[in-house]
Amino acid sequence: MYFRLHLVLSAVLIKGDFSADVQSKQVHAFAGGAIILPCSIEPAASSDIQTVEWSKEVEGQMPAIVFLYRDGCETFEMKDSDFEYRTSLIMRQLQKGNFSLRIANVKLSDTGTFHCLLIWKNKTKEESIVELVVASSSDPKLSVVSVDSRGVTVQCEALCWMPVPVMTTVDDEGNKLTEEEQKQELDPRGCYNIKQNVTLQNPLSKVVCKVHQQQRNHSKMTEILLPDFGESCVMSYLISAAVTTLLFITAFCIYIWVNKKHYSSDGGNQEQMTDISDQTSKSQSNETQSLLDQQIAADNKQNSLTEELNQQVNGL
Repeated sequence: MYFRLHLVLSAVLIKGDFSADVQSKQVHAFAGGAIILPCSIEPAASSDIQTVEWSKEVEGQMPAIVFLYRDGCETFEMKDSDFEYRTSLIMRQLQKGNFSLRIANVKLSDTGTFHCLLIWKNKTKEESIVELVVASSSDPKLSVVSVDSRGVTVQCEALCWMPVPVMTTVDDEGNKLTEEEQKQELDPRGCYNIKQNVTLQNPLSKVVCKVHQQQRNHSKMTEILLPDFGESCVMSYLISAAVTTLLFITAFCIYIWVNKKHYSSDGGNQEQMTDISDQTSKSQSNETQSLLDQQIAADNKQNSLTEELNQQVNGL
């Protein structure tokens, strides 16, 4: 996220018997680097400086110490925790009378009034006042949130803008695509998140989202290239139908194969049972025939013995 900063600077110089010389200055900067709050005097007078105190006004409270420099060293005990590791002086410039404050990672909460107080060894004081106003912006983002029978819905979103910008969604020829008002919500950081939706009923190749801050004439924009969603939908339907048909045919073939295998298994078992039954019948028939033959042979033998006895009797 990038912050763009507008600094409205007014300097009130007080020295000796409180004679004043008012100066005003405006400075612009971007976050991600560093912002310099100016405070300087003539180089010849800088050698006797004993204390450099940077502070920020806090409503209803004592000023917060942003940076405190005494007798050639920074003093950390009184420094406000919100500015730890974020503020410093340009040490190589101190002998040249430059006591400007460098603030890193500028926040929206840094907005306010800063004081630069210089104290000489003879207790002479000089003070300058800097009014800091922080604005913020970020790169907007475009995304497709839905595709249905009503059309393609595209959303533009811009996070953490301050002051509130104006969001506009246009086509590749600059024609405004919607009259719908943008939606804005307060971010916990003290800035605003902006959103706007547009539903496209007619095919477009490109959508452009522009976010503009009128107060500082600052704009950012982004664009998204859209495929032909009409053809994509038709192709999706065709692919879905083809897949469904293929699955149905595959399931039907599996069903036929399983049934055929089951039928073949039942037929084999029945044939096997028939063979066993036939073999059993033949075995039983053979056993019966053998018993009959044995009975006939026994009867014949008995008849032969009987006939032989009769002959012996007749011979007597």
